[in-house]
Formats: sequence, C-alpha cells, structure tokens
Amino acid sequence: MKDEEESSLITRAKKGDLQAFSQLLSRLQNRLFRVAFLLSGQKEEAEDLLQETFLALYQSLPRFSGKSSLYTYTYRILLNIYHKINRKKHSLFLPILKNRSVSIPQSPGESLLKEDRQKRVRKAISKLPSRLQEVIILRYLEELSYSEIASLLRIKEGTIKSRLFKARKVLLKILKNEPF
Repeated sequence: MKDEEESSLITRAKKGDLQAFSQLLSRLQNRLFRVAFLLSGQKEEAEDLLQETFLALYQSLPRFSGKSSLYTYTYRILLNIYHKINRKKHSLFLPILKNRSVSIPQSPGESLLKEDRQKRVRKAISKLPSRLQEVIILRYLEELSYSEIASLLRIKEGTIKSRLFKARKVLLKILKNEPF
C-alpha cells in the first residue's frame, strides 16, 4: 500500500468513515491472519484473534500517531491480545511453520521426508519459550528485518540478534536429541 493512500484512508477512518476503515482492514487481513494462525495454530482461534485485533484497532485508531506503519501498529495490537489470552489460558505458544512448497516435483519418499522434517521443526519450535518463538516466526516466517522486529517487540536490535542466536542454538540441540 502506498504511504499516501494509507495515510488518506487512516485520516478518513479516524473521522468515522467505516468504508475507509473497511478498506484498511481488507489490506491488512491476509497478512495478519497468517500471523494469527502461526501464533495460535488453529483456524478458529486465529479468526477470533484477528476479530479482537480489528476491534481493538478500531477503538485505538484515533490515538494512532503514524510513527510506524499501520501494519506494525496493528501487529503489535495482535501480539498484545495474543499474550493476554495466553496468560489467561496458561497455554503454550504453538506456531505452525508455513508450508514452503517447492515447484520441483518430488518423489513420494522425498515428500514424506520433507513433511517429517517440517513436523520435527514445528515440534522443536513449540518447545521454545514464547520470546524465542516470536523472533523465529518474525524473522524466518514473516521475513522481517531486525529493525522491524525490534520495533514490533519494542526491544533493541541487539536483543533480537541475541534471541535468534539462542533460539537457533536451542533448536539445534532439540533436533539433535530427537530421534529421526
């Protein structure tokens, strides 16, 4: 979305233009749903999380200053709601890695091996503390830069790098100890 176009829609939405707000939501929806699904691991929970996020965005939009993109602002809302829900449920952060299919045809054996590896990695990631899972998802699945992750999580870039290093180290240890 062009910055001018986003800015215009935000201005209109802040004035109560529901059509402008709806346009903003439609531009954010797919990307944020993917994140919600990665966080929750279930379609229904992801839909609920997204709905709560959009409601919170509507209520907080008048306070949006424009210091970040609307996506970044909304992503932060989504993370806050997710953590609030999980504190209440005392549940674990269970991400599901997106399926990065390769266009080259694979033999059935290669497909099974790839699927098994993905399951092992998902299982290993689910064992990480949520602060390490977050950076893994944001860096490798959302493909965000260190500065974007730092802005979203409100921590320093050095902390992001440190958490990623630690997460990769722990994942490697988990994967080495898991039977293949």
